[in-house]
Amino acid sequence: IYPVNDDLIMIPAQFTKLIAELENLTDSQIRYVEKLLKGSDTASQLISEFEERMVESPECPHCHSSLINRHGKVNKMQRYRCKNCGKTFVATTGTPLARLRYKELWMDYIRCMLDSKVLRKCADECGINLKTSFRWRHRFLELPSVLKATKLEGIIEADETLFPYSEKGSKKLARQPRKRGMKAKKRGRSKEDWVPVLTVRDRAKNTYEAILPSVTTAALHQELVGKLEKDSVLCSDGYKPYIALSAKNDLIHKRLDVAGGVKVIDKVFHIQNVNAYHSRLKAWIGRFHGVATKYLDHYLGWFRYMDTPENLNENKLFRIQQQLMGT
Repeated sequence: IYPVNDDLIMIPAQFTKLIAELENLTDSQIRYVEKLLKGSDTASQLISEFEERMVESPECPHCHSSLINRHGKVNKMQRYRCKNCGKTFVATTGTPLARLRYKELWMDYIRCMLDSKVLRKCADECGINLKTSFRWRHRFLELPSVLKATKLEGIIEADETLFPYSEKGSKKLARQPRKRGMKAKKRGRSKEDWVPVLTVRDRAKNTYEAILPSVTTAALHQELVGKLEKDSVLCSDGYKPYIALSAKNDLIHKRLDVAGGVKVIDKVFHIQNVNAYHSRLKAWIGRFHGVATKYLDHYLGWFRYMDTPENLNENKLFRIQQQLMGT
């Protein structure tokens, strides 16, 4: 019996036990209970947002036709049927969120990603399994990893940085395992030990990154063909492949002899912006204690997205996940 507004009310024992258990809830679980008490079903809201996209711009994820019909429901989601190819689909088909469960936790997980939290921390805060956390992270990074600058102009800075080759998480290694802190087998830019990442960035902060097998003239030209506006100024260090790249793309080349102390030409031509970007990237990626090379492109895209302050919004990152992959 509990006093409520000067009245004595009989409270069932099960309810008092429930109240006592509330003290053991995590922060994310408390937020989820609050949402339920307020009568807001997060999963239904997300489904409605996805289906609103189908109303505004209907598109079949299989053949990209706009001729679609409603075709019943499945798992509380509206199912559609394409008049052109005859295939059925839901609003998440063809997006990074296809076949992912626990829709009510998606926004909580996106907030964890915007805070750059490690996998285990994301799993603990959202109350999901570590394997689920891993799968969600790389699903959510599929589209940000391909969001790169398509045109660079004006003063363009180019430089490459190296990441250690890693098979982190693999059960079968293609090489002998190395102890932590062990030095590389070969000196310099050996393919067995290092992975070169090219970064090209103009003064408008448009950034293009690519993982290259090796930094050669052919590799640079193949990666950057059509992306550098003619008559732009390319600033680079003394690495020779950039000279041939500039000649092939009708670029004015400013070659900086950084080792010889020439870091700036005419007080405006330098590669300090791209070097500062590399510094921020290395400092940020260090929190993950090594990244597997096969997933490095996802982490590069993650940081590229995070490096723009206006992108630090869970609603904006969620809207990106609504896009069809490959379009």
